[in-house]
Amino acid sequence: MFLESEFSAYHEALEHGETTCERRVRDELENVEHYNERLNAFVTVFGGEKGIALSRARELDAGLKAGKRTRPSGMFGIPLAIKDNIFFGGFPTTAATYYFKDFVPSLNADIVDDALGLGCIPLGKTNLHELALGGTSAASFFGPVRNPNDVERVAGGSSGGSAVSVSISRGPVLGLGTDTGGSIRVPAALCGIMGFKPTLGTLSLGGVFPLSATLDHAGLLTRTMPDMVKAFEHLAGTRRPRAQTRRRSERIKVGVLTGHFQEETEEKVSKNFWRAVDRMEASGDFQAVEVPTDSSYERFTRARAAIQLKEAAWFYKELVNSEKVAAKMNQDVLTLLGRGMGVGQVRYLGANLVRLESVRAFGRLLKGLDVLAMPTARVVAPRLDDVAGKEAGRLRRLLLQNTEMFNLCGFPALSIPSNPGSAELPTAMQLACGLGEDELTLRAGDLAMRAIVRQS
Repeated sequence: MFLESEFSAYHEALEHGETTCERRVRDELENVEHYNERLNAFVTVFGGEKGIALSRARELDAGLKAGKRTRPSGMFGIPLAIKDNIFFGGFPTTAATYYFKDFVPSLNADIVDDALGLGCIPLGKTNLHELALGGTSAASFFGPVRNPNDVERVAGGSSGGSAVSVSISRGPVLGLGTDTGGSIRVPAALCGIMGFKPTLGTLSLGGVFPLSATLDHAGLLTRTMPDMVKAFEHLAGTRRPRAQTRRRSERIKVGVLTGHFQEETEEKVSKNFWRAVDRMEASGDFQAVEVPTDSSYERFTRARAAIQLKEAAWFYKELVNSEKVAAKMNQDVLTLLGRGMGVGQVRYLGANLVRLESVRAFGRLLKGLDVLAMPTARVVAPRLDDVAGKEAGRLRRLLLQNTEMFNLCGFPALSIPSNPGSAELPTAMQLACGLGEDELTLRAGDLAMRAIVRQS
């Protein structure tokens, strides 16, 4: 399941007349109807006989039948789950908050236009953590997103709905999300799928509600690594920044971060992570080297928090200052925005200097190595009851502390399952490379998944 491309299998079936885009979309809409009441993954579903999903599917099928496309390829006919802070023209984009519940943009976000131009079929708008300011998707005007492995647990955030829609789909689905501190990689980790945050600026944020304009990334969620590679290649196109070519040994050298990046990690997460590292080494494709880190990396956590919260509080000041609106917002989100209002200009500027330092610091960690590895989240999916009222506390740190570093420095980072196919709650490994080395990150992830799955 984790090694073969679902996109390619679907395209082969289309080519041989074994299925149609309409049949695929009908099946997925039926699936969403079945699970959505239980998991609350979608805010808006583009269903119905005259809905945009089936209309678009019929249009693509007609093109195939007329011979306009003899061989479906790339992203053709792939259903698209769009996080509800990403604009889709003519339909509400709510950011899961009361203030925007009736906001209807007239235009699509750039990333949506890019996906539609490649032949994707919009399935609906997915639920998220309110304003994308949280790591659980438990705080939403529309209610919490629930984990498909245990409905009493969180799905991770803030792109929780997109992660759920991919993880529980009946066939290929591409999830679009945003990531400011781990908002794609954390829900991918907790739902047992792939989540990729490319190099800063690689995928356009035009037409996306900002949280922290200088830290926000657009990214992707898929169920397999071959599909992640394909989706990135097509959506990034020629616009992605390129790293300088470096000579590499035949084996990928992995720096396994210990110390600071392993502190307070749950035993189950740690066990699965180190077993995954052992399997990667045993495959012959990787050489692992432990890289110790200390508490000095905590300054990067503080800097990212200051930048994110300051920028979020500035952008959403009107919401917080309106008693009517604030009364309908989640208290955890208000607490974080309140912290942002308390960040002064001197502290904000100082945090940006630390941000520059982070680029050098993580570059130094990568010296002589190809990729860094660590657990994605340090805990399995927390229970909803344990999160309520505590989103701004310890759980937030354990979910985000390993992922947020790569928003600060802008390096590409990927989350892959470290216990794929297990009956346990999902755990995950994060792989990160240097600026512009998106292809290397994805190659390492693909090889790592093959090693982990084949030795399971």
